Amino acid sequence: MPSRLHLHVVPPSAAPLPRPRAALRWRALLWSALLAGFYLLPWLRWEGRQALLLDLPNRRFDLFGLTLWPQDLGVLLGLLAVLAVGLMLLTNVAGRVWCGYGCPQTLWSGMFGWIERSSARHLRRPALARAVKHLAWALLALWTGVTFVGLFSPIHDLVAGLWPPAWRGWQTFWVMFYALATWGNAGFLREQVCIDLCPYARLCPSLCDADTPQVHYDARRGEPRGPRAPGQGGVIQRGRGLLDPVSASDYAFRAAHPALAGPMPNFPEDRLGDCVNCDACVAVCPMALDIRSGPHPDCIACGACVDACDAQMRAWHFPTGLIRPASPNGVQQHARRWLRPRTLAALGTLLVLLGIGVLRL
Repeated sequence: MPSRLHLHVVPPSAAPLPRPRAALRWRALLWSALLAGFYLLPWLRWEGRQALLLDLPNRRFDLFGLTLWPQDLGVLLGLLAVLAVGLMLLTNVAGRVWCGYGCPQTLWSGMFGWIERSSARHLRRPALARAVKHLAWALLALWTGVTFVGLFSPIHDLVAGLWPPAWRGWQTFWVMFYALATWGNAGFLREQVCIDLCPYARLCPSLCDADTPQVHYDARRGEPRGPRAPGQGGVIQRGRGLLDPVSASDYAFRAAHPALAGPMPNFPEDRLGDCVNCDACVAVCPMALDIRSGPHPDCIACGACVDACDAQMRAWHFPTGLIRPASPNGVQQHARRWLRPRTLAALGTLLVLLGIGVLRL
């Protein structure tokens, strides 16, 4: 670990700041649309039948007008293979966008968290807030279980059997199983599901390379962090410039590990970086990470810390982009390569699978 604590800066003209990034205000709309699509999916009709119904007892799969029978199992497996390879290609090119924007664990954890915050904000009595929260969680989890089983059993018959109870044994078991799984995973385990249980999260590092975007904190611009009086401007505006990479990494490490590296020295306000140490990025992270300590394999790239930091930068009249998506090569100012070995392997496999599917049809 470097031991020097003095500032080494790069002249402002030699270190342009990244372009401002618009806030992802559509994230909540996207999550709402995906959740609404899931709950509405079993109710869609196609030619007088449920549009998507995996009817296991009758060995018939209806997929929006396409009917698959047991002898068509290869078609279903092919569709699953195409989706799996497509996810691999997406991960290599765009990073963990599936985790941040489409994963059911992310969507339901966000919904359960919103219910928890809303009940605590609107109900002053903690006991009442907890009761309302768990009641809402239970109802949402139960309806999630009903909706999921409704993809395997006609949804109209399933809902009609809610009261008086008329479910079969397997329907009751799977509704309660998925209700309890939703309640436990989204209400209590949350990020631990991604860290300890999700196999896709373990595979992601092997699918990514030096040109795959990930959330990055610009330590050269942000360090040394600390509170300051308003009105001083960012490091470029007041001419301090960016730190050299070694000093920036040193300060970021010391801020993240004070017990190991010792306390940071006191810097005058005009030598501080653009990070005001507000911890807004930490507060909004669904994985409870501090991205300023360096790229983390458990980061799901949801962009919440990016938006929170950009909001703070605008409030302080600093340029946005202190935390931003960037590839390791992009951080080093290297040109991005679009045709890489893993990209070509995933793209080639996807094209082969699609070609086989076209020939089969």
